[in-house]
Amino acid sequence: MKTLPNIKNAVLTLGFVMLLSGCQSVQTINTAVPLDNAGFMTVWDAYRHCQAGTNVDAMRGEMQQLARAASAQESADTRPTSLPDFMKRMVAQPASRLAADPKAMAAACALFTGHAALRAERMELATEMFRTVLQNHPQPDYAYYVDQARVGMEAVARGVQAAAHAAVPTLIPISSTAFTLRNSTPVSFED
Repeated sequence: MKTLPNIKNAVLTLGFVMLLSGCQSVQTINTAVPLDNAGFMTVWDAYRHCQAGTNVDAMRGEMQQLARAASAQESADTRPTSLPDFMKRMVAQPASRLAADPKAMAAACALFTGHAALRAERMELATEMFRTVLQNHPQPDYAYYVDQARVGMEAVARGVQAAAHAAVPTLIPISSTAFTLRNSTPVSFED
């Protein structure tokens, strides 16, 4: 009978050790590789080129490169575990291991490109860039970029409206009475 308390103690000790190890003991399945230094420097160069760019088509390509890197990083940070659902809700998203967030870099590049497209009067490209930010960054961490994209969309709408207004010829009514009144003023020739 003395073995039963020893077994209970061993099971409780084992359970306590497993509880303390927690998520550390769960193997993660990670198929995507996070950005290494060389990969991050490539992303950083694309961001800097986008920020200083003047060719909106090249800037669009750099934004797409940044979006792909952000997507790869995001999938690398997704760590499926075998925890119960109620425990998964309690576990916080792991902190980014990078000093800069590739997703924020992609959003900023899209905003740069959108504003450059506005200046170049390429309204379709500007709309695409601002819409990209609105659709791909709904998280509260990116609220600044979303607000700026909304402002950009409003600028596009104003630009389209101004272009439509300028394209419509303004009709100035000319009446024969206006001409007559101007020429019918009395002229006096007194010496």
